Amino acid sequence: MKISQLAMFLAISESGSIAEAARRLGKSRTTLSSSLSALEDELGVELLERSGNQVMLTNIGRVIKNDCERMVMIANDISGRCQQHLQGVESVLRIARDDALPESYWRQLIHDMSMQFPGTSVSVYMAPPPELNDMVEQNMVDIAYCLLPHSNRLPNTHHVKLGEIRMMTVAKSDHPLCKLSQVVRSDLARYTEFALATIDDEGLRAVSPASSNYIALPFYEHLRNAVLDGTGFSNVPSVLINPYLRDGSVKVLNYDQAMQRQAYGMIQNRYSQLGGLTQWLAEQLENYLSEG
Repeated sequence: MKISQLAMFLAISESGSIAEAARRLGKSRTTLSSSLSALEDELGVELLERSGNQVMLTNIGRVIKNDCERMVMIANDISGRCQQHLQGVESVLRIARDDALPESYWRQLIHDMSMQFPGTSVSVYMAPPPELNDMVEQNMVDIAYCLLPHSNRLPNTHHVKLGEIRMMTVAKSDHPLCKLSQVVRSDLARYTEFALATIDDEGLRAVSPASSNYIALPFYEHLRNAVLDGTGFSNVPSVLINPYLRDGSVKVLNYDQAMQRQAYGMIQNRYSQLGGLTQWLAEQLENYLSEG
């Protein structure tokens, strides 16, 4: 019993005609008839009843049809996975990422990835950027995509820049800092800052706060939402705050370091090589960042 025979049996049963199935498959009627007859001879049962140019499933044909569909599907999956392996595509991939890029973009990217690489099992985990370097170093994940730290202190990780994101220091338009014609660092120290939180060997801490009065939160979307609530200022990726800048509900502070570019890229093990899927992801991210 061959998978090709099962596939032809299914094509005939679904079209209701050997001639129509042959047309759909691009094969001759003789090929399909011979394949069906060989399958029936091997199984010792009649799977289809012929009536002129039409065919109908027999009782046993109807019973085994679902099993045949499953066998063909599994065979195609096996073939696809083997082809991906030969092409250097990962069979399993563990990804970590931050939320510096819009969630809508990641949703579309994951959808496209599942269509492009259906044979790869992928796990995606979101974590604050400062923690991603350690996750790769400790082999908790295979690769991480995030705003890259300014320096790499770990021996086994390698940073690859894919583009840049503009970071903006912003506050609600009616915040006192937005009323100043010029903001200096001592002004920032007087107000609540929403800073990025991380957990490291020292425990839970805020990442480089500009104010001694801060509230640390783990994700950029949390920082943006806190700014929108109007109780403080924060430094967030422009792609997350742009809609609110356009409608005037949020403003960039008149501060000399309010707009700075930061590298966005991937963190990988220094000794690992990129597979087909990770190369594809790098290309997609590079294109997105270049358009921004």
